[in-house]
Amino acid sequence: LTQRWRTLQHITASPRKITAIVQAALTLTHHEHGRIH
Repeated sequence: LTQRWRTLQHITASPRKITAIVQAALTLTHHEHGRIH
């Protein structure tokens, strides 16, 4: 998890792309922690 967010800090992309990437990362994080049923 820490590595995923560390990687996001170094991304240089358009705000729209960054938003999509962050949303995907949050979805994966929630799924990994069993919050999505």
